[in-house]
Amino acid sequence: MKKVFFSLIMAFAITASMKAQDVLLVTLQKGDATQIFYGTEAFKEAMAAAENGNTIILGAGTFNATDITKAVSIYGNGYEMRSDTTAQKEGRMAYPTRIDGDFSIALDSIDGQPAKGLYIEGIYSNNRIWVTKHLDSAIFAKCRFNYFSIWKNADTMMTTKDILFIHCRFASWFEPGDSGNMGVDNCVINYIGRNKARSSILVQNCIIHFVMNTLKGTFKNNLIKEVARPYGDNFENSYIDHEPLNTSCSAYNNVFYKANALDAVIIKSSNWTVTDTSTFWADESQSDTAKYNDTNTYKLSDQAQKDYIGTDGKQIGLYGSSFPFNAISTIPHIISKDIAPKTENGKLKVSIKVEVGDNTL
Repeated sequence: MKKVFFSLIMAFAITASMKAQDVLLVTLQKGDATQIFYGTEAFKEAMAAAENGNTIILGAGTFNATDITKAVSIYGNGYEMRSDTTAQKEGRMAYPTRIDGDFSIALDSIDGQPAKGLYIEGIYSNNRIWVTKHLDSAIFAKCRFNYFSIWKNADTMMTTKDILFIHCRFASWFEPGDSGNMGVDNCVINYIGRNKARSSILVQNCIIHFVMNTLKGTFKNNLIKEVARPYGDNFENSYIDHEPLNTSCSAYNNVFYKANALDAVIIKSSNWTVTDTSTFWADESQSDTAKYNDTNTYKLSDQAQKDYIGTDGKQIGLYGSSFPFNAISTIPHIISKDIAPKTENGKLKVSIKVEVGDNTL
């Protein structure tokens, strides 16, 4: 973490010495050495220069996408955008890191074995991400994805082992593929697709708009609005709503909107059906829209936090568990910046405020 912070300080110093404009900047940390890349292709250039185990720090701004081929740690500046006057006055401005374009995750092999240890945090993607090779021991934290598919293409499901998604948002589809020991914790998911009968996935403390009934897994402490059936084996397809979960699923301490959601499930305990949501949410307009919305908070009302308790004794949903949902980066990040339009006496006045990262994960 000290090296990450040092890279961040170096980036600020370099930015301050340049002309008065926002600079697209990426740093690559290789041991004690730091490389700096600029512009929309900076992420691509840093990935090309990286080696397994290195750290890539993406500044705020929009970078062109690049395939991820190394088991590196990638830290963005977060996915939220707050730059209005109120946010500025309250000192909680946020400048996101956006990745523009589709890209794949296909880690190079080491001695014939897949590289391990990929970590990605704090990016916003509104395109498609494919996992086109077996993925082992990876973590995705505090990211906003649109389409995330652990598939080589629309016809071929890929395998994973020991994968964790935590504090992420999936705006369209999350296809978990043939997962081995996958965890999905404190996330917001629009649609979650199917997997294999042999797959192992634990979904807990999530808000899920639609679950396909072809998904086999364990569900704990979630809010699940709808279960749907796809049309045949079509990729990313929802055909009929109001279906029950797959019979091979197990369900504990979940809230469902539909009474028949557990009709086919054998292993189940302490679940609820909520049909009147008027007192369930702290702000229903921010939590119960029919379609996914990036701004929805999904906070339970004070009464619901007492009435619907998870397997761990805490409230169900996003803000339960030992790691309640938040979008704050785990590394220091910019919350305000003010760069003078011109130099005075040969000096450029730069003011950048940095917030300490979230250390709960």
